[in-house]
Amino acid sequence: MRLSFIIITLLLLVGCTPSQPLQTSVNVSDSLIVATFNDTTTLYFRIIADNEVELTWDATDGKNYNTPSRYQHLGSLVLPSQVEYDNKLYTVTSIADNALFQQRSLTDLYIPDGVRTIGNRAISGCDRLRSLRLPKTLQSVGNEAIARCKKLENLVFPEGLSQMGEYAAYDCKSLRDVTIPATLSALPEGLFMGCYSLQEIDFNGDLQKIDRKAFAYCELLKGIDIPRSVKEIGAAAFLNCSSLKRVELPNTLESIPESCFHGCVALENIKLPSGLKRVMSEAFAHCEKIGNVELPNGLKSIGGSAFHGCANITEMRLPLSVEYVGNNAFAHCAKLTDIYLLRIKPIEIDNETAFPFEPCRINIPKGSVDSYQFTPKWKKYNYREVRVN
Repeated sequence: MRLSFIIITLLLLVGCTPSQPLQTSVNVSDSLIVATFNDTTTLYFRIIADNEVELTWDATDGKNYNTPSRYQHLGSLVLPSQVEYDNKLYTVTSIADNALFQQRSLTDLYIPDGVRTIGNRAISGCDRLRSLRLPKTLQSVGNEAIARCKKLENLVFPEGLSQMGEYAAYDCKSLRDVTIPATLSALPEGLFMGCYSLQEIDFNGDLQKIDRKAFAYCELLKGIDIPRSVKEIGAAAFLNCSSLKRVELPNTLESIPESCFHGCVALENIKLPSGLKRVMSEAFAHCEKIGNVELPNGLKSIGGSAFHGCANITEMRLPLSVEYVGNNAFAHCAKLTDIYLLRIKPIEIDNETAFPFEPCRINIPKGSVDSYQFTPKWKKYNYREVRVN
């Protein structure tokens, strides 16, 4: 048995197709098909269509999935592509919710072509899973489907996959590289959150959206080129990616959301998109190494604490288009000595903490100091009239 596990593992690693297990017996329990195979594996299936079955939990039917299944699969597991019952062949097209939940002794899993859906938490909590082969026919992956597989190192999502559930690969701490198919238009909330070792992301096709916390706490991620097709990024998408040094943002992006790069302490330089309209609250908070940032013409607002704690910024020039700056937008920027405002009349601020006080200077157009000093919330700053361009 040990030798067969080693052989299957090698086949999975080199991309070959292992031999299908041979069914040796079948019976029915609680309306589920119970099939046993020549490798001593016992699996439960439910009929879901005329010629189709789904792999399901054991006789508890997934109702008590927090209690480990009576069948703990040791080592490698090759799922069958077909099951015979009552002299009829059924194709395995689905892995049901919780079907292989917390199979803590499972090391390698081969899912055959023909499977189209993997349900919620279907493979979640498989602590020792090192390799996972996803089928070419896969179309949908559920919430937390592959979450907490802490030894899984790589994951290739096949072309044809179009739906991905929230936190699908959450907390896979050993995951190093990921391939995103062209058929997936959005990365859902928390998809790779907590994937500490993630370093390589291969994007394909026209990705439209990266949802909130998709890469939060990916602490070894050093660089990312966000595809030009991306139009929306969710809040905290790269929260606390502490090794992230380089980010390429698409010029069509109109908003940097709340806490998007909060805590990215290694981020040194970033070019903001030319079409940017909003930098939301805490978007770059505590990006301690980030240098001077060129704010693009057309920018409308800067949220509260947007650049809070960016200790390496020495000056900031706000375009004429900026209409609003939130509280503490530039607080605790230790080296910030000059902020340049192009407007003759003050922009909207919430209160007097929008900008730093002395020794930071607020540079304003010549002849406009009275306009600033006699406007509520603008009286206490250290002004200098200059010729601003």
